[in-house]
Amino acid sequence: MPSTEYDAVKIEEYKEGQVFDLQPTGKRSNPHHNLYWATLKNVCDATNRWPTEQHLHSELKWACGYVKMRWNSLASAHMRIMDSISFDDMSQKEFNDYFELAMEKLTEAIGYDPLH
Repeated sequence: MPSTEYDAVKIEEYKEGQVFDLQPTGKRSNPHHNLYWATLKNVCDATNRWPTEQHLHSELKWACGYVKMRWNSLASAHMRIMDSISFDDMSQKEFNDYFELAMEKLTEAIGYDPLH
């Protein structure tokens, strides 16, 4: 669906059956991002299982598979490199997927839904 009247006019200029490459638009949600961090802080405070929300965040990324293994030839060892959830590195859709999986893993770990 066109989002503006101008978009509708521009689309009408093309023949029927025209194929388009679509790009999602929009920015990451600050409230959603803040909910994630507030939830982690509340869980840390309530359970004392993690010293900080950053520690819990690292474990959640690991548990959800948001990590890559790389060989460090200088150290002759494998290293784990955690993916970033920063606004520059993760779209809102990607963050939605991560958030849902992270909350599932967190619910399993602590025995209750931290969002309720």
